[in-house]
Amino acid sequence: MAKFAIDLTPLRKYPDFRNLWTAGLISYFGSMITYVALPFQLKELTGSYLAVGALGVVEVVPLIIFGLYGGVLADHMDRKKMIWVTEFAALFLSLTLLINSLLPEPSLALIYIVAALFSAVDGLQRPSADAILPRLVEHKDL
Repeated sequence: MAKFAIDLTPLRKYPDFRNLWTAGLISYFGSMITYVALPFQLKELTGSYLAVGALGVVEVVPLIIFGLYGGVLADHMDRKKMIWVTEFAALFLSLTLLINSLLPEPSLALIYIVAALFSAVDGLQRPSADAILPRLVEHKDL
């Protein structure tokens, strides 16, 4: 059974990795809530599954484009700074969605725009977050 256990040594051994992992878990959880809430909100506002499908297209295109560009930026810029900037951008976009959802008539166009921007931010952040790991832990613990 021991061979199936998860090795938590890196979390105990490297405080910086532990902090990044904890923050990443919270951020990932929030992002996944957003990725579920947006289609649900669109379905409730429009009653159209076509509008929900269009949201998927609006999200995947920036994710692909900016994911490729994010890899270049991860190699060129300070990764820590890139993660900070994209996290604050995601926070701003989440607040924008919150304010929009509290309006009596939420803007559908704003939902699509923010969803595209949120995907772009996610695409920019992921390569930096993945590439920073070798700086935080030793090779044998990767």
